[in-house]
Amino acid sequence: MNVKDMTREDCIALLKSERLGRLACVRDSRPYVVPIHFAFGDNFIFSFSLPGKKVEWMRGNPHVCLQVDDVGNADGWKSVVVEGVFEELPKGPSRDQTIPPEAQAPAGDHDREYAWSLLAQHANWWEPGAFKPGTAAIISGSHLFYQIRIETISGRQASYAAA
Repeated sequence: MNVKDMTREDCIALLKSERLGRLACVRDSRPYVVPIHFAFGDNFIFSFSLPGKKVEWMRGNPHVCLQVDDVGNADGWKSVVVEGVFEELPKGPSRDQTIPPEAQAPAGDHDREYAWSLLAQHANWWEPGAFKPGTAAIISGSHLFYQIRIETISGRQASYAAA
C-alpha cells in the first residue's frame, strides 16, 4: 500500500464530491461525533440541523473537526480532515408561509441563502437534520443552518500497489 499526503486542491475536490461526513465537537473534555450531510462552498462547510446535543455543544465550544472519506474504491481510499469554527447562520423571514421551511430559501441573509443553494443541489438535503430518533420529519421554525469556517484542511490517500 502506498500512502501519501493530498494537496489542498485534492482535498477540496473530495469535499466537493462527497456529502456525508463525521462532525466532531467537544464539551468538558469529552468528544462527540455524529454523521452530517454537508455542502462545500468557498472556505466553508454548510449544513442544516435541529437543535440538540450537537448544536448545544458547538454553541458552547465552536472549535470542530469534520472527517470526510471515500473508501468505496477497490484501488485505495482518500480521507480529508477539516478543522474549523462553527458559526450559526441567522434566520431571515420565510418568503412563503405555505411552503415548509426546508423546501425554500430563507430571505434576507446572504450566507444563509448561499448555504441553502448549495445544500439544495442534492436530493433530500435536509435529511437527517430534520429528524430526531423515532420521529417523522419535523417541520418547524426551530431548524437552523450553520457553517464551519475552515481553518485547516489535510488529507491522505492510499493506493494498493500492483502485484
